[in-house]
This record gives sequence, C-alpha cells and structure tokens, in this order.
Amino acid sequence: MKYLTLGLAILALTACSDVPEQTVPVYQVTAREFAISVPAFGELEAAEAQKILVPGRTPMMIEWLAEENTSVKKGDVVARFDAEQLLLDSRREELAMLLLDKDMRNKQAEREKQESELDSEEAYVAKEFAFVDRFAIDDLRLYSKLEIIDTLSNRDYLGAKDEYIDWKQESIEQQSQSSLDVLNIQKQGHAAKFQQHQQALSQLEVYAPYDGILQYEKNWRGERPAVGQTVFPGSAVAKIPNLDKMQARVFVLDKDAIGLEKGQPVDIRVQAYPDKHFAGTVSSVSGFSRTIKRGNPIKYFEVVVAIDSQDPLLQAGLKVNATINAKPAGESRVIPLQALFNQRGENFVYVRDGSEFVRQTVSTGNKNLYFVEITAGLDAGDEIALSVPENNQ
Repeated sequence: MKYLTLGLAILALTACSDVPEQTVPVYQVTAREFAISVPAFGELEAAEAQKILVPGRTPMMIEWLAEENTSVKKGDVVARFDAEQLLLDSRREELAMLLLDKDMRNKQAEREKQESELDSEEAYVAKEFAFVDRFAIDDLRLYSKLEIIDTLSNRDYLGAKDEYIDWKQESIEQQSQSSLDVLNIQKQGHAAKFQQHQQALSQLEVYAPYDGILQYEKNWRGERPAVGQTVFPGSAVAKIPNLDKMQARVFVLDKDAIGLEKGQPVDIRVQAYPDKHFAGTVSSVSGFSRTIKRGNPIKYFEVVVAIDSQDPLLQAGLKVNATINAKPAGESRVIPLQALFNQRGENFVYVRDGSEFVRQTVSTGNKNLYFVEITAGLDAGDEIALSVPENNQ
C-alpha cells in the first residue's frame, strides 16, 4: 500500500508538469559592417626577369646546375645537359639512314637486273621477228593453209610479247621509283631527327645572358629544376631577375576565392618581418584553379600582386601572407551562412512567427567565409533559425 501511494503521487506530479518546448538557436537580422577578405600565401619574386630557356628541339636531361641565388656574369655557364642519350639517339638515326641507303641500293640493283632481263628478252623477240619475216609462208601454191595460219599466229604472238615487254619495262620503272621515293622520304625524316640531335649536342651548355643573380624557375607544380630532371625545349630552367622591382605571387584556396578581381587592394605581410605591412594591388588572377604540389589534390587560384612601394627589405624568395580585400567594409544586412538553406536552386531561411518558424524565400548578394548579404526577403529585427526547426523537418 505504501509503494502504491508513492507511485500515484509521482504520476500526479508528472501529469501536472509542463512539457518543455524545444529551443532553436536564433539570429536577429541587423545591418552591420560587412567586408570580404580573402587569405592567401606565397612568396616574393621579381616583377621583371630575363628567363633562361632550354635550347634546341629535343627533350634533354639536366646534368649540372649553377647554385641558385649566386651572382653570375654574362657568358657564365648556368646549366649543362647530359649528352649520353642524345649521342645514342643520334647514332640510332645515323644507323637508320645507313640501312635505308642499303635498301635503296638493293632496290636500284634489283631494278637494273629486271631491266637487263627484259632487254635480253626484247632482243630475243626481235630476232624471232626477223626470222619469221625472213621465212614467211604466204604462197598457197607451195604451202598449205594450216602452215600459213601457223606462221601468222607466231607473228601475232611475237607482237603481243613485244608489247608486254614494253609495258613491263614501264611498270618496273614506276614501281621501283615509288619504292625509292618512299625510302627517300623515310631517310629525310631520320636525317631531320639526326640534325636535331646534332644541334642539341652543340647546345649542351646554357649561358647567362647578362650579369645578375641566378634564380631557378618553378614549373606549374611549383617545383624547381634539379639534376637528373628531363626538361623540354623552350621551357625555362632559370631566370635573372630585376631586383629593383618586386611583386608577390600568392595562392588562394579554391573554396576561399570569392569575388577576386584585378585592381583589388591587398595587405602583404612578409613572414621574415611580421611587424611590417606592405600595400599592393591585384594585377592578375588565374582563370582556373590548379594543384601546386605533386600528390596533393587541393587546388588553388594563382594571384599576382603588384607592390605599391618598393623596399630594400623585399627580397626574392621571401615567404608572405596576404589578405585580399575583395569587398571594402560597409553596412549591409547579413546573416550567418549556417542560417541560409537551399533547395532546388531556391535560397530560403526560417523566420520566427510567434512560437513557430515559417519558411521565407530570400535573395542573396556577396558573401565571405562567415556571412552572406541579404538583398531582399528579410527586414532588420527579424529573427531567423540557425538550424532547421523540428516542426519543419
């Protein structure tokens, strides 16, 4: 009885208590300072530089490189390429030309042999013609009709054979000339490659075009040339920069590249001098994002920043962090990104209406990493849900 009374009391208390309402975090819409600042990282480089290109028309392997960031004089050797593969390729082409010469001589000898055989056969037919003409049988008083017909048949046969020999001579000449032309074209191709290899062998050393500081040129992956690496004709292996005018080449993470345009102001901080700031302007933005490190799939946009005022502290190769001001600060009606939802291409939020939340379509403008600008659909003072309310799920 005691336990029954206690149970009934607990049940009564539970029935009398109110069910707690679910709380949804909300944000009150207000006008506030809104700016778009895009972080970037990179390094300083010369705005102007004389590039040193790989010569020739054949890929070559680097055998030796002058040390980077060293002073060079005009005419100094800055790179040397390996000759071993070029020599092998050159000898291979030379051998191919010799074999083709042999094939051409064999074709010519075969043609001369066939022509000689036909000349002999043609001479034999001529003698047969002379014999038939000399002993022609056309007198019916002396020979039978069958003998006369047989003689005429021999003459027709010799005439047809003579025509065949003439056709055969022309055919042999045409076929032989066609074969020789094909072999000659192949020989010209090998000769052109041989000349390319010979030209490359004469350009195994690359020289500094003028005095300056030597710097290696990075490829599209951000890698510098190294000994043992194969490089292609026309690609840059090094450069001699004009150190009087510096610029920054920085990279922006693909998802952070919001509204980047030429002419936007940039705040630059050199990692070696963290207390100093340098002003700059975006001079170019790459048209597409790309990876900058082998094996790393993360993509970045490349941005070149012109530095407004030069300073002796600015040296090529120094690492920098930059902030690109894609949109200057100004008052805007903004909401947190987490409060904005999208379905079938329509942007909407959940606006508090009494004790409930109703779906409200909105139009958006610019956004940064945290907030998005609302151009229509909300008024200052509206309260919106920061997550999907339970009754709207």
